[in-house]
Amino acid sequence: MVEGKKMRLGRGLDHLIASGMPQTVPNNVTTITPNLIEIYGEVRELAIDQIIPNAKQARRKFDEKAIQELADSIAAQGLLQPIIVCPTPNGYFSIVAGERRFRAMQILGKSSITAKVVNISEADCAIISLIENLQRESLNPIEEAWGFLRLVDEFGLTQEQIAQKVGKARTTIANALRLLHLEKEALNCLELGKITVGHAKVLLGLEDPTTRLLLLEKIITADLNVRQTERQANILKLGKPTPMPSNPRELSESLMKIEKQIAQQLAANVSLQHGSTHGKIIIEYNGEQELLRIVQSMGIE
Repeated sequence: MVEGKKMRLGRGLDHLIASGMPQTVPNNVTTITPNLIEIYGEVRELAIDQIIPNAKQARRKFDEKAIQELADSIAAQGLLQPIIVCPTPNGYFSIVAGERRFRAMQILGKSSITAKVVNISEADCAIISLIENLQRESLNPIEEAWGFLRLVDEFGLTQEQIAQKVGKARTTIANALRLLHLEKEALNCLELGKITVGHAKVLLGLEDPTTRLLLLEKIITADLNVRQTERQANILKLGKPTPMPSNPRELSESLMKIEKQIAQQLAANVSLQHGSTHGKIIIEYNGEQELLRIVQSMGIE
């Protein structure tokens, strides 16, 4: 689904939950796909202290400033969408979707919150939570990868099944899971945004963990872009860099800055090859959905 110039998996989970349904029909999840999640449930006002966060949800870090801004918005306009919860065996309600809204209501000192109570399996709970976060484009690459791994390990889904449920190519799922093979130092840097997925893919191309950590240090200390990282990786693997094309020359500092700005604008790996009479801008993408996102960010419908 495309809105304006920005592609999303959908319009948000609450838009995906079919409206106009009976308010109470227990134990029934009709459909879970990227385009439709039909859940029967009951909208209720629950005490805040009856609700517990989902300890196994994909998101591991919360932006406290963003939650405060959400709290300010709720204080001014009210809670526009109920959170979604499911009952637990010990009498509490576990959050399926809407933990940021729940935390914002806690900041405001609210004693209760509007929630849609649904009766679904733990597997469906995990899938819906992951889909909602993916739709909001709010997970970092490692959180996303751990979310996919949980669907594989705990619920026995194949990569193909995960791809169908979250609306991504199977290769995207495979590449995300492959990131978890990196050392913890690299995972931390990727999670904190110190390196990109493009950097991580280059690191994964090196078999020796010690060599990967050496290259990781070079990426951080020298602020290497992905193309420079690839050249350093080849130096480490072969003892010499991959030859550059004969016409393009090494980039000046100003051209490297342009290359980096293009990459940031498109949120993609970009390689600028500049020669005296001609040059190339190479944009990397993984799968058709990422290609659509990139061209739409260029203003191309």
